[in-house]
Amino acid sequence: MRHIFALLLLSLQPLLQAADGGYATPADFGYPALSLEPQQYLIPAVEREWHISGLAPMRATLQGIKGKWGNRAIVILRTPSGRNITTAAFSLSDTDIEAVSNWLKKNEFIDFATHREGSTMARIHSVIPVGKEYHVNLIMTDGSRHALRTNTQPVNAEYARKHATSTYQVTDGTLELLRSHVGRKSEGRPTLPIATSVDEAQLYATLNNVGIAVFYLNRRGSAADLAFRHYLAHKPELVAQWAQHFVFLMAYCDERGMYPPECHEGELTISLTHGTTGTHATNLCNTNTELAQIRNAWLHNTAYLGYVTHLHNVRFGNPSQQKFTTQSHVGNARVESMLQLRDKVFNLFGY
Repeated sequence: MRHIFALLLLSLQPLLQAADGGYATPADFGYPALSLEPQQYLIPAVEREWHISGLAPMRATLQGIKGKWGNRAIVILRTPSGRNITTAAFSLSDTDIEAVSNWLKKNEFIDFATHREGSTMARIHSVIPVGKEYHVNLIMTDGSRHALRTNTQPVNAEYARKHATSTYQVTDGTLELLRSHVGRKSEGRPTLPIATSVDEAQLYATLNNVGIAVFYLNRRGSAADLAFRHYLAHKPELVAQWAQHFVFLMAYCDERGMYPPECHEGELTISLTHGTTGTHATNLCNTNTELAQIRNAWLHNTAYLGYVTHLHNVRFGNPSQQKFTTQSHVGNARVESMLQLRDKVFNLFGY
C-alpha cells in the first residue's frame, strides 16, 4: 500500500502546488476537456432518393422512426435544406423499406419484448445489476434514450400479470440479451466526463440526459484523493459505466480542510434544480458558517471519501403509465476499500 501511495504522489506533484480548494479540471485526472455537443446514439444514414406515394422523388436522409417497425411506423426524413418530413411506412416504396430495414440492422436494434407492455424495437445501451433488478438504458429508433428497470430472473406471463409494478417484466429472450450486456467492456481507455463548474455540469447533464455526481476528495494528494485515482486506474469497466450515466464534479478542500463557497453554493444550486432540498441532501447544502465547518470536518475525514449524486427526470414505468422521478443520494467510500479495489465500494444510484 505504501508503494502505491508513493507512485501516486509522484504523479501528483504538479497538482500539489495548488493549495486552494475548488473543482478539478479533466486534465487533473488525465482526461480530455468535456464535450458539450449532444451525444449521437444512432449511426447516421446516407442521403438517398426516396419515393413516397403521392409525392415527387426527393433526396433526404433517414433520421429515425417512431413506433414499432411495420406499415404504421412513422419514418422521419430530413432534406438537404434541413426540412424534416414524416411519413407512414406504408407510403414508401419497396426499395425505401429495404433501406430502413438495413439501417435498423446496422444500428443493432432488437425486439425488446416484455410480458405486460408488449414489445418495441430498441438498442441496448447499458445494463447495470442493482440488487434484484437491472438498470437498463435503451436507445430508441428515434434516437432518444430511455431508462427503465427490469427483472434479473426469468418470470412467466402469469406472474407478470399478477405483480404489476413499474419494473418491466421482460421475456426470457430479452433477459438473455440483457445478461449478455452486463459487464461488457468498452474499447480503449474510457473517459470520465468531468465538468469544471456547476453550469457546465448542468448543461452536459441536460444535453446527454445523465445525472450529476459530486465527489469530495479532501485535499489534493490526500489519502482519499490518491485512493480514488488508484481505483479509477484499475477499474476501467466502472469508469465506462459511470460515464454513461453521470457527469462529475471533483471538489477539493484547501489546506485548512475547508471547501470553498463555490462548492457549497454549487451543491445548493444542483439540489434546488433537482428539487431535492427537502431530502437528506440538505445537510450538504447549508451555507451557515458553523454548519459548514461541521460539514467540512466530515467531508475531509481522511478515512472516507464523500459523494452526492443527483438523478433528474429519470424515466420509469411502462409507456402508458410512465412517470419521471428525481432523487438525490449521499454516500461515502472507505480509503481502504478503494485501495483493495473492492467491487461494491460505491453506490451512485442509491438503490
